[in-house]
Amino acid sequence: MNTRYGWAGKILKVDLSERKITAVETADYAERFIGGMGIGEKLYWDKARAGMPADDPQSPLLFMTGPLAATPAPSAPRLVICGKSPALYPEIFNSASLAGSFTAELKRAGYDGIMVTGRASQPLYLTISNEAAELKDAAHLWGCTNSTTRQLLREMWGEKTRCLTIGPGAESASRIGTIATDGGGNGSRGFGSLMGSKQLKAIAVSGSKKIAVADPDKIS
Repeated sequence: MNTRYGWAGKILKVDLSERKITAVETADYAERFIGGMGIGEKLYWDKARAGMPADDPQSPLLFMTGPLAATPAPSAPRLVICGKSPALYPEIFNSASLAGSFTAELKRAGYDGIMVTGRASQPLYLTISNEAAELKDAAHLWGCTNSTTRQLLREMWGEKTRCLTIGPGAESASRIGTIATDGGGNGSRGFGSLMGSKQLKAIAVSGSKKIAVADPDKIS
């Protein structure tokens, strides 16, 4: 598969326990695994251990795009969120699909996906802008509603910023917390609770990269 087309080229790995951010090449996965869901499953199973609870600090939480996001292709900007769901009994690997413009903005910022592991010692949020990724103190955001969190992040990082956020319910011990984004997009399966258990309040992204397609005339 030619990853010059349809992909930003990198997948971000964020270890909250170590506050360490690295990246891997999308090309290492895209030829063998189909789309964001397929790559997300591979990344999860490479990292997860048998019997690992959903809220284990090392339980991976993944945010994956597909090759058509941030291109002119219609109805393609869905985000796949996957990991072990705390909302199901027994806890099993599952996924949620999230609408909104976060997905395209993540690719324009240089990444096809994000894998989060670990648990921060204090509330943090992740900011990504044109491949520059950094963890920031989120003490002032902890306890805020989703809409307030997004408003505060846009005030700090610009109106073009697109966000994934959790609210007070997901910060608590709830198993059904959701992840919210701009335009009313919402991802369930308890993945907001996993963000809360990791003390990750939000992900804020902005970017200007263009995603190349092999045949622009046929995709529009």
